[in-house]
Amino acid sequence: CGRRADPMRVAIDATALGSHRGGDETLVRSLLRGLAGAVHESDAVEVLTSAGAQLPAECRAMPGAGLRVTAIERRSGPRHFALDLPAWLRRLTHEGRRPDLVVALTHAPVWSPAPVALLVTDLSFIHDPGGYPAADRWRLRLLVGAQVRRAAQVLTISDFCRTDLEQTYQLAAGSVQVLPLVVDAPTPADPAARAALAGRGVPARYLLYLGNLHPRKNVPRAIEAFLDLRRREPELSGYAFVVAGRAWFGGTAEREAARDAPPGAVIFLDRVDDAEREVLLRDAEALVYPSIFEGFGLPPLEAMARGTPVLASAVTAIPEVCRHAALLVDPHDTDALAEGMRRVLFDTPLRDRLRTAGFARAAAYDVAGVTQAWRRVLAPSRATTTLR
Repeated sequence: CGRRADPMRVAIDATALGSHRGGDETLVRSLLRGLAGAVHESDAVEVLTSAGAQLPAECRAMPGAGLRVTAIERRSGPRHFALDLPAWLRRLTHEGRRPDLVVALTHAPVWSPAPVALLVTDLSFIHDPGGYPAADRWRLRLLVGAQVRRAAQVLTISDFCRTDLEQTYQLAAGSVQVLPLVVDAPTPADPAARAALAGRGVPARYLLYLGNLHPRKNVPRAIEAFLDLRRREPELSGYAFVVAGRAWFGGTAEREAARDAPPGAVIFLDRVDDAEREVLLRDAEALVYPSIFEGFGLPPLEAMARGTPVLASAVTAIPEVCRHAALLVDPHDTDALAEGMRRVLFDTPLRDRLRTAGFARAAAYDVAGVTQAWRRVLAPSRATTTLR
């Protein structure tokens, strides 16, 4: 007890930072914040980022041997994992900075000088493959399973995903470690961002969907449910359904679902910046998160942290993350979605209960949780380092 741990060096691929790829970028930021608190003062952390990316403040304050950052231009997945990531690891090794553990997301590098901890966020490409272009679907199916079985450690972001990985790839029960995401504390709303959103058509009252536009996110059905409810409820004539997110694969199903909507009833914002995101989450009457497959689902927790009621799906990881702090419905049932929207808009006792429960639920996902998880991840590698 109290003995100074032998130093170790962790190398992490953080090139999702600055990529504007929604959940991937948020995930890496959460990982780095937790890792900064888990390493000892004698440890070193090597981070590979995309050019121009900003590291979390916790990383910049890392003590001791601390942090070394290498920035590169992030190229396509095959080039990154086959060429760029291995080249960085070789350079570290040649410079006398060989890592004791390499942390990679989705895919492992084709060559590594050290054991790899592979983080897989979900297996939607297996359970809901229709949402992926054929090349991506086959790449993920062929590589992830093989790399998971070879990895020194397998990491994921929820208990749902942990169980799914263990069962799908026949891994030993309890062999997958969970690194939960972090919910950032709310920041003051920017009046300029609020004015800019109003200028883009966002009304005073609206339901919000925030996230990537992907077939498994189920946004077209949510739009249909809202428009049906709006036709039946005269009180909703001034309300809109605001969609803030960018299509990953260029689909148009969301806009097709809104094709016959009255003017101003459905607003598409594409990707929004952090200031606009803060305003949207604060000002929305409720967040609607109708995903049919989710490995975690951070936007509901972000809405909860700001006192915004949440309507979400009762499937995959979402009930685990939201628990009783959201109204959960069957995402395949358009009528259930419409009724859920009606309740989160007009049922005052429900709204009050969701606000209170939401604050507590969001607070459970702080940096301390992912830091604790990182300590469990680092412990085996630290033992291996000591024995060398």
